[in-house]
Amino acid sequence: MRYFIAFVTALGLLFLLVFLLFHGGGSKPKITAKSLATYANSSTQAQLTIDGPINAEQSHQAVRITVANDQVTFEQIQGYQGSVKNLQSFASNQDAYVNFLLALQHAGFTLGNNASALKDERGYCPLGDRYIFRLTQNGQDLERYWATSCGKPKTYLGSISLTLALFQAQVPGYNQLVQGIQF
Repeated sequence: MRYFIAFVTALGLLFLLVFLLFHGGGSKPKITAKSLATYANSSTQAQLTIDGPINAEQSHQAVRITVANDQVTFEQIQGYQGSVKNLQSFASNQDAYVNFLLALQHAGFTLGNNASALKDERGYCPLGDRYIFRLTQNGQDLERYWATSCGKPKTYLGSISLTLALFQAQVPGYNQLVQGIQF
């Protein structure tokens, strides 16, 4: 009887080992692939926040660019409470928004890792920048991913440099607006 129990136990452990080898033993990142062009006629907004190095409340700075089908908004944010220090709005139109969304699609804007352990970017890359990429509708996140200037970890799986360049190109005079901001 002892040999039979040992045999069944060994067989069970072998089955568990084979199962874990083929299934990875953990959750894999979820990669989404939605078409952004479907949002072109809606109230969606694509948004980038560049959150600067972690420092004192008085020194902390961030930039937020929001692109919608009728306007582009640039905000310079002071401190962790989100006080807007400089706000600039620029008129846009449906055609510009569709082209922007399609460019974001090709940059991988909808590709991300939804692992619950990485939902919060705060504290990562403390001496560098955190990039938060959002697609919102009526104030609700349809998707939200982040990356840093330090590399990994991150949840954004698209091209960071291309996505940053696309957002910055939506703001006329972007380079002049960010002069003096510590990033």
